[in-house]
Amino acid sequence: MQTKSNYEKVILKEIRELPGEALPQVLKILRSIKEAVAIGHLPAEKKRKTSGLCGIRRDNRTTEEIIEDIRINRTGFGGREVQL
Repeated sequence: MQTKSNYEKVILKEIRELPGEALPQVLKILRSIKEAVAIGHLPAEKKRKTSGLCGIRRDNRTTEEIIEDIRINRTGFGGREVQL
């Protein structure tokens, strides 16, 4: 297993090889990972905060109602019909 400093060297090497225009996205990803790791070390009652990597959806409709809504509103992509 590598030490932290060895990982840092590898990570910095990988980052240096990226095009400059990708660096803002890399920074966002690193900050999101850092926040997610920090949340993993919190007590259970504080872990409910989302990391921003995915959303939480609350819906009181039944599964059938949600599927019907998808069927009505998302039936075609580029002229193709989607069978749900």
